[in-house]
Amino acid sequence: MNALRLAALCVGALLIASLTGGAVRSAHAAAVHRPPGYAGPARDRQMRDGTGSLASRNWAGYVAYDQAEDTDFNVIKSTWVEPAVTCEASNAWTVFWVGLDGWFDGTVEQGGSSAQCVGGVPQYTLWWEMFPTNSIQTMNAISPGDTITASVTYNPGTAKFQIKVRDVTTGTGFTRNEKCASDQTCDRSSTDVIAEDVGKFGGSTYFPLADYGTMQFSKSTSTDVNGTSGGFTKPAWEYAAITEQSGKKIYATVSALSHQGKTFSATWQHR
Repeated sequence: MNALRLAALCVGALLIASLTGGAVRSAHAAAVHRPPGYAGPARDRQMRDGTGSLASRNWAGYVAYDQAEDTDFNVIKSTWVEPAVTCEASNAWTVFWVGLDGWFDGTVEQGGSSAQCVGGVPQYTLWWEMFPTNSIQTMNAISPGDTITASVTYNPGTAKFQIKVRDVTTGTGFTRNEKCASDQTCDRSSTDVIAEDVGKFGGSTYFPLADYGTMQFSKSTSTDVNGTSGGFTKPAWEYAAITEQSGKKIYATVSALSHQGKTFSATWQHR
């Protein structure tokens, strides 16, 4: 990794959009994080052994990446059950998603589900985003307890990212085919399965994190450009666990990986 990419934490800009037909205001901070105190290959080995942890202000989950940065990824997918949230504050928010990019670079191609407290009342939806080209795009309404599947797939032939999110319980969902903006470079340098806090538009603060208790991501599978496919612990690449944390305050934690690196839980700790 070059010196520039070993720079300190980089935080993504904040964008906002509106949901029509349901009147949910949406603001999404697609976090772009350089691991704080990143120490190169030795730390990479520690990540692979599962003995280390990275920290992010608004991400909790796992990322897969290639240490030499010469392997891009084409697919990430995962499944989860939409958790019922407790509104610890009247306007709390948590989003759950899969995506390509975002840990080492300034783009994220992503889709998933949202649990947003609006005036203390939870609202649940599906969404997608091509950060930083557009803001979060809210799609279908869903219910807590619904099983959600999400995937992002890059097609080299069309140079498009297929963002596909489905509510398996109801049979609803959407598929978007989006190109990386001409002024952006979508490196596909990492795959991400994340529970995320949401940033407030126009500032550097975040909404309170909606209390989702403990939720589980399963069947999380990455595929690289060489056709290698598997969970986060696949020997072909590195992986890292991410704790949502700022200083000594921990917002969310993740469990160890299981089921060949495809399953883990995220647990809410603080709003």
